[in-house]
Amino acid sequence: MKKLVSRFLALSTLTLLNISAFSASSTEYSSDTVIATWSAKSETEMTLAQAKKLLNESRYPDATGNERQQVTHFIHYQKQKKDTLSATALTELMVLEAKVLQGTHQFSQAAAILNTIDTTNNAAALLLLADINIQQGNPAAAKTYCQQLVGKTSYLLAFTCMLNAEFTLNTSTATYEKLLSLEGFADKAHAEEVSDSERLWYYETLAAMAYSLDKPEATISHLDKLSAQKLPVSALLLWSDAQLKLAQPQRIIDRFKAMQSASNSTSKRTFSLTSNDNGNNAGNSIDDGLLLRWAKAERQISLHDTEIQKQLADRMALRTWREDVSHAAQVASYFLDIDYKPAIALKFARLNWQAAQTRSDARLLARAESAVATSSTLN
Repeated sequence: MKKLVSRFLALSTLTLLNISAFSASSTEYSSDTVIATWSAKSETEMTLAQAKKLLNESRYPDATGNERQQVTHFIHYQKQKKDTLSATALTELMVLEAKVLQGTHQFSQAAAILNTIDTTNNAAALLLLADINIQQGNPAAAKTYCQQLVGKTSYLLAFTCMLNAEFTLNTSTATYEKLLSLEGFADKAHAEEVSDSERLWYYETLAAMAYSLDKPEATISHLDKLSAQKLPVSALLLWSDAQLKLAQPQRIIDRFKAMQSASNSTSKRTFSLTSNDNGNNAGNSIDDGLLLRWAKAERQISLHDTEIQKQLADRMALRTWREDVSHAAQVASYFLDIDYKPAIALKFARLNWQAAQTRSDARLLARAESAVATSSTLN
């Protein structure tokens, strides 16, 4: 099942490396290899509100790639002077740190931080704990946290949270239809009681439920309700998966090319496929998941050895070398669907399972195990 709660996805700005184990290059890399550089805004100049906004920006495909690092530096600086912070500010800082950890699949560490504060009346902390428990395969506990949101946040957010957890417990059309019945509240996007961010989460959750129920057309329809809003990476991944299931790969290619073109016309150049003037390729920060869907779309129309697929191969070689847990699911999928290497896929599916245990993670692990078993039988 798709991960239904908005994950605070962090985009990585990386230099593309050709690693000897996966390419013809003989270059060797160490743990000290510099893979990206940037000029970060001083943590002393940032406010807590700015740090929250910056972390939220990391969820979108036009992120520069260094948002999470800047926020991490800010948190470290603030913790050094925590004795000067008010109790409220310190609590908000801890919730922010938990969000950063959650974004890199360090769910246990994030939960440990949240468990040191009083979350009774803290809606942000309760919502984060609900998401963490869903990611760790504990939807019953997640639902308990969601129930505590009633009266502390909007009706739409609280009940979307509860139905999301309920759907994770028991994937059923009835739960999906319950959430669909709340659409009238979601459509009040500009009403005082419903924010754009809540509307976004509602429709993304609804779309994810539809996808899990094998309703890709409905998935796309729900996401189309957000056409006036910029979509985060998580929603774009869901949209892409639905298009792939409907065998409409050209729509993915066209949309991503348009995003790339728009990005290349700005100073960020975040979707660029060419190196920047410093040779770092730091402008090449398209999210791994988006790049993977782009490559899958190309394969559906029998395109091979494209620039996109070469870039993805380099990225996956780097992730494999680093054993990057936060991208393990993408690596496992790559070695199942693009460059078929079942043993590597299983290794990363297991790494992913250690951190995240939703139904989609279970299915990925099962696919990898089956691929290895089949490969062993054939050999």
